[in-house]
Amino acid sequence: MDHSKGNILPKERQMSGSETIHNVSEYLRRVGVCIKGRQQGDSVVVYRGEPDVYDKPCRPNIFRRDVLNNNRFFEKNLFDAMRQNKLTGEKRYLDNAIDAQHGEFPSRLLDVTYNCLIALYFAVTPYYHDAENSMDHRDGMVYLFFIDEIFSPSAANTNDNYNSIINRDQEWYQNHILFWNNHKFIDHTKLNSRIIAQQGAFILFPGEEPEDLPEYMFCGIRIPKEAKALIRQELNQLFGIHTGSVYPEIINLVKELSGKSKRLNTEEFTCEHELNHILRQLEKELIYYLDYAIEHRRSSQIDEILVHIERRVAHYRQGMIEFMQYIEEHKKTGDRVLEENVLKEVIEQYNQLVQYFSDEVEEHHVGEFSCKSLQI
Repeated sequence: MDHSKGNILPKERQMSGSETIHNVSEYLRRVGVCIKGRQQGDSVVVYRGEPDVYDKPCRPNIFRRDVLNNNRFFEKNLFDAMRQNKLTGEKRYLDNAIDAQHGEFPSRLLDVTYNCLIALYFAVTPYYHDAENSMDHRDGMVYLFFIDEIFSPSAANTNDNYNSIINRDQEWYQNHILFWNNHKFIDHTKLNSRIIAQQGAFILFPGEEPEDLPEYMFCGIRIPKEAKALIRQELNQLFGIHTGSVYPEIINLVKELSGKSKRLNTEEFTCEHELNHILRQLEKELIYYLDYAIEHRRSSQIDEILVHIERRVAHYRQGMIEFMQYIEEHKKTGDRVLEENVLKEVIEQYNQLVQYFSDEVEEHHVGEFSCKSLQI
């Protein structure tokens, strides 16, 4: 389900800051400020540039084209056709999806980059089919994503997850909105020349509809339309970043991969692990919301902020309840998707997270939070 309507925090976060960006130097300084203010621990920072300030930013193109409503197996059929026509030589669906993404086919993968200057290029330059200055009448945006869990495109759990989406053979995963929140950051591969050039990676949107990325995960920098032409010139002259850029050499992989291995998620793709992933996600969201609410407790918007947080927690609660009903129905048929004690523990942890958040809100005199009605 699309829960973007009514959200107030992303807009505040994305548009915050009074400094206007005039050139690359000021942009880099703002990136540094954002990272210093938001990064926690050793999280990885990746970026995405968009040439306009969209009402619904950071959406994979498959959800903009409405193809899934017409054919639930559209992606599988597309990849099979690509293989048949030798548009992809890969045997795994995820690799097919990466080829499709860069062949301008619909995909549920969202492009991001490890290079903040590459993201800036995309914020000031439209897709290469259009003239470079064709979006100079619109402000652009660069989004920073703070990632603390990485999925490898070659790992079994990542491919099992993606295959379940394409084949639609895991009912517990595909048909429940609870799991649509499980966005996965998929590291880049060095086999695709465009990915190399853009230092790219992907965020996987697993649902039937595009669930918004969690607000704790990202912030943004607005690029004024008046600055786009100069920034394009500086990117070209100072950094060699332009439409015809030469693709870089593959170097220093040992150091790069060694650093990522500390955060690499290799858990088997199971219902239990996906539920634990949701709990980790909820915990991080609540930590983010708590800091934000405490910071704005004297604001005239604090009641609206708390309502927004309650609505987000209620979304998790509804997903949990629907999934509990699903498990109960399948117990009658003897189909054990999940052990009963595991689900009970997940619900207990969910309730503890909500209770902890409520206690902290009360302790810091933030306002009223509907704890009991949001627990299960």
